[in-house]
Amino acid sequence: MIKSNLKRFQCQDPEVSIVIPAYNEESNLLNTLSSISEIETDYKTELIVANNNSTDRTQEILNACGVQSVFVKDQGISYARQGGLDAARGKFILNADSDSIYPKNWINSMVHPLYGAAISCVYGTYSFIPSPGNSRMFLAFYEVVAENFFRLKKINRECVNVMGFTFAFRKSDAEAVGGFKHDLCRSVTGRSEDGWMALQLMKQGELYQVTDYDARVWTSDRRLMADGSLSKAFQNRAIKELKRLNIYINQKHSAKHEHIT
Repeated sequence: MIKSNLKRFQCQDPEVSIVIPAYNEESNLLNTLSSISEIETDYKTELIVANNNSTDRTQEILNACGVQSVFVKDQGISYARQGGLDAARGKFILNADSDSIYPKNWINSMVHPLYGAAISCVYGTYSFIPSPGNSRMFLAFYEVVAENFFRLKKINRECVNVMGFTFAFRKSDAEAVGGFKHDLCRSVTGRSEDGWMALQLMKQGELYQVTDYDARVWTSDRRLMADGSLSKAFQNRAIKELKRLNIYINQKHSAKHEHIT
């Protein structure tokens, strides 16, 4: 069923390209592909997965589901995203991740604002999927606190609100700003490529957040567990954000001096 539903994303003249980087995602990928196969959209869409040197069954799953893939030899998420961007034929690039679940209205909600010339980058909202042993209630509390900080960041530093698993832009704009920045990702964090791209795209237009609940993405909580535990992730996030309150409210940063983390 997943393979047959995904056939419509093998479009030869797409308006939209969904690009997903994947590195050893055999435990998550099928759930992501299943959710995408159920999406309802008015746009001609292609699906591309950038396989970034996976050594598990990631490619086997892609082949079994009939998903177009490109192999990206240079290691790192920014290289994988760039490889997918280079292979994409759509006017609009819709970035996703292989550990997330996408709702039926996701494509339409994310792409529609990009038809406005003033908008250069669109990003969405999300919730965390609890891994075994973690509390969904605690994650919901974390999300409420984080979203309040997001509102503050919109004043001067909105680009750091952009997450790689749910953001979109025009391919021509991304090419005009030089694509994804690789050395930043190697020297800072594995997900800084998204905020940096959003910052660069602000040269082309405005950022726009899609807040429709039916376009909300559910994503793995492993991003938080990198700190060791949910409580530690919450503590680290709170300390970091409180230290930056002055930046969010009072300072404006140029692309030349911005440090995205």
